[in-house]
Amino acid sequence: MAQRFGNFKVYLPNLVFKIIPDSRLGVNQAAFRVPLQLNKLDIKDYLTHVYNVTVTDVRTTVFPGKLSLNHFTGQKERSPRIKKAIVTIKEEFHYPAEPDVNKDFKGLQVEYQQQRRNNKLKGWRIRPTLRLRELSLNARQHVPSPYRDSDTPASKSDSSSSSPSSSSS
Repeated sequence: MAQRFGNFKVYLPNLVFKIIPDSRLGVNQAAFRVPLQLNKLDIKDYLTHVYNVTVTDVRTTVFPGKLSLNHFTGQKERSPRIKKAIVTIKEEFHYPAEPDVNKDFKGLQVEYQQQRRNNKLKGWRIRPTLRLRELSLNARQHVPSPYRDSDTPASKSDSSSSSPSSSSS
């Protein structure tokens, strides 16, 4: 999975770094929730090469999973462990702005979720109405998906009407 650009190998790992907002940190520090298998050198290398920032210090802590009681079996269960990394960056760090769901998805996603919640309150079974199906289709059209081509109704009707019809003589 290595790609070459010039003299450096660039690896694109499947890692998820989740930013954790923390008001106690300095202006050049950021907190991340990282996978357990990463060490300090991996975190520094990832942030340096992928985001092109100068990392000066990395501190990590592993929090143990919380103990809870399963009410069905009566056994004690432990939630997964969490690793938190506090990274000190040479530049000043600003948290990204919260996305505006109404602006980005034109309010369709929120309206669809509210309609589903209302239908769920009516009874134990979710009853999809015609309006709910309409909202679902509109919300799917506005959310980009890398796994499907354009599924717009216009492209479906064009492809079905453009199929060649064979006539036998």
